[in-house]
Amino acid sequence: MKKKSILIAIVIALLAIFVVAAVSTVFVNDSKERYANVSSNKSDDAVAPASVKDESTQPLAQNEVGGVNETVTEHMEDANEAVPETVVDEGAIAEPDTTEEATAPVEQDQAEAAPAEQEQASAEAKTHIVTAVGLKYEPLVIQIQPGDKVAWENMPTHDTQSLEGLIPEGAEAWHSQMGENYQRTFTVEGIYVYKCTPHFGAGMGGAIIVGNPVNLDQIKAADAKGAAARLVKKAIAAAEKM
Repeated sequence: MKKKSILIAIVIALLAIFVVAAVSTVFVNDSKERYANVSSNKSDDAVAPASVKDESTQPLAQNEVGGVNETVTEHMEDANEAVPETVVDEGAIAEPDTTEEATAPVEQDQAEAAPAEQEQASAEAKTHIVTAVGLKYEPLVIQIQPGDKVAWENMPTHDTQSLEGLIPEGAEAWHSQMGENYQRTFTVEGIYVYKCTPHFGAGMGGAIIVGNPVNLDQIKAADAKGAAARLVKKAIAAAEKM
């Protein structure tokens, strides 16, 4: 009986030792796992901010890229929206071209009208013939319009020269070559008295009234004598009949 009791006690002791050992093993393993978990949690906590930071940085980078893309897109859209304004500006710029095109025919018409007016003026201008016959000019007094021309013909031994003080102010004096026919255009209105230089002593000369005799008083007040006085009287008489 004692042996059985001892054996039972030994068995119980062994079982107790086994149980204690098993419990200790479980407790140690559990402690290790808990410690490992705690360490891993700490590591995770230590790493987590970096991960979170990286993860948060990536969206930020993506957002920045997205923002840039959106900004570029907005600029492109703004540029696209600005296209109509550019078209309007081109239309505004194109207006001077239209004006120039509209002005060109006007200028062309004016350019064409100028020669037409000149041709009309030339067509209206007349040439008046004065012929030297013996020792006189025929006709002695002629009336013309500004722009008309006087042509002296049959001048083998004659010339024609304006008399000083007996032409309008501002008009040019003239003296033709001896023995040559001569022609001259008159543009300044007034009375012109002229002579044949070699035959003036014989009273050879004449008078031309261009337009209105604006210098009639000047001619009347002139101190003309001899052949010049006779020509002045003829010119005054013709001017007063106008």
